[in-house]
Amino acid sequence: MRYQPFDIRLARLRESARRFGWNEVLLGNSAQGRPIVGFIQEGGGQRVLAWSLMHGNEPTGFEALVAFMRHTKFESSYLILPILNPDGAEAFTRHNGEGVDVNRDARAQESAEARALVLAAKRFRPDIALNLHDQRPRFYPESGTKPATFSLLAPKGHPEVPTPAQQDAQLRAQIILARWTQILFTSWEGGVARFDDQFYPTAFGEFFQEQGIATLTIETGISLGDWTRIAAASQLADLLTDLDTWKAETTMDPSPYLSLPMNASPANEWVIHHANGVLHLRQHEQVVAGVHTCHWMVDTWLDNHPTWIESRTTHAFGSPPIGEVFTTETLQAEGLVPDLGLKI
Repeated sequence: MRYQPFDIRLARLRESARRFGWNEVLLGNSAQGRPIVGFIQEGGGQRVLAWSLMHGNEPTGFEALVAFMRHTKFESSYLILPILNPDGAEAFTRHNGEGVDVNRDARAQESAEARALVLAAKRFRPDIALNLHDQRPRFYPESGTKPATFSLLAPKGHPEVPTPAQQDAQLRAQIILARWTQILFTSWEGGVARFDDQFYPTAFGEFFQEQGIATLTIETGISLGDWTRIAAASQLADLLTDLDTWKAETTMDPSPYLSLPMNASPANEWVIHHANGVLHLRQHEQVVAGVHTCHWMVDTWLDNHPTWIESRTTHAFGSPPIGEVFTTETLQAEGLVPDLGLKI
C-alpha cells in the first residue's frame, strides 16, 4: 500500500519484531514527537545498516524491510530504520516535519532524523549501508523503452582523490550491485539503470562511503504493469535476502553494474490523444487529512521520449496550462483512467 499512517506502520514493524526476534531501539524523536526507532538482529557475520522512508512519500523500501524482517534465520547482523522520517511518512511528504530534506542533512545534522541515522551508524559500526528510496515514474534506462524499476548507485567517497579505504568501500558496493544486476536481469531486463555517481557532499550515501562503509543506494520505480511497486518491493526483499549470505570472494567483477545504462528522464507518463490535440499527464500523489489520492498534472509532451500509457478519446480537452491538475473523477467521467492498481 502506498500510504499508511505512521502508527499503523510502526505497529506492523513491532509485530514483525516480536514474532521474529528483533530488538527495538529508540534513536531519537521527530520534531512532532514521533519516535525514530531501529530494529536489531544479531546474526553474526557482516554488519548491515539499512533505512527507508528517509523521504516520507517513498514507501517501497519500507515494505521490503518488513518482508525481510520475517525471515527465521539470519547469517549477518542488522540494524534497520524502516521509518527514518516519521513526520514525513505521516504526511506523505518528501521532507520532514520542519521542511528539511533529510538526505541533504548528512553534514549539518540539523534534523533529528539525520542525527538518529548518524547515531545508529556510530553504535552499530556497519560494514555495509543500504539507502532505500523510490523514484518518480519519469525515469527510464537511457535509450530504453521501459521504466527504471530499479536504479542502482555506489556513490563516491570523495569528489576527486579518494583514500584507499574509500576506494575499497565503493568497489565493494559496486561488486554487490553487480551481483544484484545479474539477479535483476532474470525478471527485470530493460528496467534496470545506474545513477551517475556525481558527488553530493551533503547526501548520506557519500557521507557513509567517505567513512569506508560500503554504501548502496537503491531507487525503486514503477513497472508497466505495476504502478503500486508491490512487485518491486518483493524483489527488493529478495535482494536483501541474497545479501544476507553474500561473501566478498564469490564475485569480484563490478562490470555488470558499471555497464548498466544510465538513468534518463523525462519519460511521458500518460499521453491522451484527444479531439483537438495531445494531453500529457504526470501522476501526482498526496495525502490530505489521512486520505491518499492520485491525481494527474499537465506537463509538456515530448514526442521522442518513451511513453508508459497512451489513450485516445473523442473528448476535447482544449489546451490546459502546464501544472493544471485533473482529478481522477474528472478523467473517469471520460472513461480514461487506467487500472494502475493504486488506491484512488
